[in-house]
Amino acid sequence: MTPGDADALVAALVAGQTPNLDEVITVWYAEPATGERAITVDQTNRSVVVGDRAIVKWLLHTDVAGHPAPQRLQALVDAGFTAMPRPWGLLHQRDTETGALKLSAIVTEYLPGTEDGWEWAVEDVRAHVRGEQSGALSAPIELGVITARMHLAFSRTGVEPANAKTCAEWHRVAEGDLCNALELVDGAEGQRLRTLARRISQRLLPIAQCAGTPIIDVHGDLHIGQILRTSKPYVYTVVDFDGNPLQSALERMQRQPAARDVAGMLASLDHVGRVALYRTPGIDPVLVEGWITAAQDLFLANYRDELARADCAHLLDERLLGPFQVQQECREFGYSVRHLPHWRYVPDTALPALLDRLDNSA
Repeated sequence: MTPGDADALVAALVAGQTPNLDEVITVWYAEPATGERAITVDQTNRSVVVGDRAIVKWLLHTDVAGHPAPQRLQALVDAGFTAMPRPWGLLHQRDTETGALKLSAIVTEYLPGTEDGWEWAVEDVRAHVRGEQSGALSAPIELGVITARMHLAFSRTGVEPANAKTCAEWHRVAEGDLCNALELVDGAEGQRLRTLARRISQRLLPIAQCAGTPIIDVHGDLHIGQILRTSKPYVYTVVDFDGNPLQSALERMQRQPAARDVAGMLASLDHVGRVALYRTPGIDPVLVEGWITAAQDLFLANYRDELARADCAHLLDERLLGPFQVQQECREFGYSVRHLPHWRYVPDTALPALLDRLDNSA
């Protein structure tokens, strides 16, 4: 990746071919654009804006085993799913050691004036607490519909039942996430986590008992930070179909229950409230908890309704929502220790609240 490479890639998409025989492009859409501008934030990948029209995401950690984005983007394009930046194309390059093609770049529409979900959603919580009811809870409604439509698009490429071996492996990984958190988290947070360990483990058990649950391609890393919003009138778009960056390429390409994405979004709506409490001195915690509950209920209700309208309610296995949320909180602890130490306050407060809520709803 050198200056001019992003310009050259966009030009190749416009031309419909690349001059390099060791490269293969996929083109969904392209228009002329020049002028590179790097996005200067810490990222798993490196992104360059071209002509304020396209964004080229160079993948810094690619694998010849494959990548989930090409198949998932193709499925969304084929289904006419529009709640994402318009995909322009892909670049595959031949690996110098194996000779196999591997994904090197993803080109999508650049959307100026958007905000990351960790910003706009936290402000929505503050608006709700201030009593500005109009619009403060509109986002979860939209996100429920968008997530369902995304899953309906993915389901068009195939739905299959998970076998007992697969479910046992999911459970083994979930228990591993718990063990990892117990090992890594120290201090008062670690002590509190250890007192919850047995309850957590019990809540993970249904993952091992879900043989037959339908599995489809999923986003794989769905949370509020993956949702961009433009200024009013609000438009929401889903980004980053790379899957969970902490998993291997093969793991990220595996089909999963739709509940995996749904649980991820439910967890992150809770986390938005925790962040609002942390960042906003004097904010009323009771009203924030009220926003969390209302946001999760609205998201889930609208997700279910959208699936039902398509006669596809069976795609969501309700049994897995709680267990996957619990697993996600364990992963949040591991993430905080390895990447963002101050973040541990989020699962430290979210996990016991989640366990109590699940116990009360049993």
